[in-house]
Amino acid sequence: MTYDDRAAHPCVGRERADLVLAGCAIFEAIARAWPAERLRVADRGLREGILLSLMEADANRNRRRRRRRRRGQKSAQAPEAGT
Repeated sequence: MTYDDRAAHPCVGRERADLVLAGCAIFEAIARAWPAERLRVADRGLREGILLSLMEADANRNRRRRRRRRRGQKSAQAPEAGT
């Protein structure tokens, strides 16, 4: 595929046409090192994956904080023994 063919491809575009060859070379090296019968192609970029991971980690952290606060409130509201 020529540069013009890659640039005209709707999934590549002119701004990425020169990067495709480097990406293919990287992929070929990885495929040689770790052969696999199947390959899953992500339809999102690396940054989106990192962002989703960070958002999920933050949501989990917030859930743990809320649980700790609720436990603290329950123990503060518990009646004292012997009264």
